Amino acid sequence: MRNLQTILIRRVSATALLCLCVISNSSAQTIGNPDVYAMASLVADEIETVREVMGRPFDDSPRLPASDVSQFEVYFQAQTLFRKANQLAQEYAGAERIAAPPLPEGGLSPADTHAVVTGALEQIRLAKGAMGIEAEGEVQTRSSASATGVFMTILDANRQLNLLIGVPILPRDVFERVTLAVLYSAAILSHGGAENLVPDVAPFDGYKRPADVYRLLLESADAVSRLAERHDVSVLSLSSRRNIPDDIEPGHVYDVANILVGGLAALEGALGAEDVFPELELPELIFPTQVYARATILLQQLEQIEEMP
Repeated sequence: MRNLQTILIRRVSATALLCLCVISNSSAQTIGNPDVYAMASLVADEIETVREVMGRPFDDSPRLPASDVSQFEVYFQAQTLFRKANQLAQEYAGAERIAAPPLPEGGLSPADTHAVVTGALEQIRLAKGAMGIEAEGEVQTRSSASATGVFMTILDANRQLNLLIGVPILPRDVFERVTLAVLYSAAILSHGGAENLVPDVAPFDGYKRPADVYRLLLESADAVSRLAERHDVSVLSLSSRRNIPDDIEPGHVYDVANILVGGLAALEGALGAEDVFPELELPELIFPTQVYARATILLQQLEQIEEMP
């Protein structure tokens, strides 16, 4: 067993992003959601070119019925995009493994997300070059775009990448995102004066499948939305008329886990809570049952936060 503090590094100085894309102070101030949308759309176009060359199927997963997306949630989707793009570049171009930039300290702006998406584009183009694809698309400027539109574009690109990379999203990946959400919740509980930051796992019967984890995380997403509304924090909300695929895969569960991480990061920041790292063990083998157990901890934490004054 290992302490998850050693593998879940959450924050770093914003200057760390400069290794991906150097942005001067003046240009960073002019980058907005339309610029990020345009860059994300270019990435999606490049991924589509790769998909056609590889002869892989088109992802037609139902879209998440999301609205009111925050910059935090967009940023975490961009992190995922970078990880998957880098994996594609590793598999086909022998690229170096590069970790996605952690969440910057201080305020988060569209310029931060733009840098990560630009880094993802560079990784996609490494893979394209190895495949002998010479044509490159160009950024199409836009006059307006919402954070929700950016989020959906990046999410669609991530889902398509799931069908291109050799190693898809695994339960272990979902487990780590849920654990990160648990750490954010623990910080909020600590800020509120709670002593028990990580409740014991609630008992449940039998083994679990990805769909079971998906539904449990949706309950947590509802709780985060209620907490955000109480504290006047803008976070993504999921419509009650949800599109739940019949064939839930870990990648779909990962999407919802990422939403929770983004929402809780926004809530933690608004409350001024400080990071805490309670002892959390990492099982040697992780299947949906282990993810479900960790997700029950998260839901109990959120219920405890809701009961706080």
